[in-house]
Amino acid sequence: MMAAVRVLSQRGSSYARRRRAVGMTLVEILVVIAIIAALAAMIYPAIMDSLKKSQAAMIAQRLDAVQKAEVQYTIDAEVNATPLPNNGDPVTIGQVQPYLTRYGVQIQGKSDLNQGTGGTIELGNWGSNPFFSAGSGVASNPYIAKYNIPTGPLPQGGSAGN
Repeated sequence: MMAAVRVLSQRGSSYARRRRAVGMTLVEILVVIAIIAALAAMIYPAIMDSLKKSQAAMIAQRLDAVQKAEVQYTIDAEVNATPLPNNGDPVTIGQVQPYLTRYGVQIQGKSDLNQGTGGTIELGNWGSNPFFSAGSGVASNPYIAKYNIPTGPLPQGGSAGN
């Protein structure tokens, strides 16, 4: 009799182990999903904030590269910082591309600098505090260089002034 009870108890316990080992119940799965959703809801704002900060840092780095390229271009082209008539002559992306590449930024056109509309990038006082403009309302500072950067392909040849 003892052997029969022992066999039945062994069979019962292995059945319970097999049932638990098969998988999770629907309630357990829903609890896990709820926990994951709560964690995601807490983490999402922090991720979005860090994404915005990284985009701002990338834009600041690109502006710095454009500023350095402009300064280097004015040095190489022997342009003096004198008041420019009609807000300056247009400079194509082909003229400043070698300087942008030198500072580690690949800018093929204005779409790489901002997501807005308009056709000019205005850099004030030969490199201090660059700012974007949609092309209307030129600042009154006489030392503004107004660059018209075309969105088309770069000129062939790769040399400045193309």
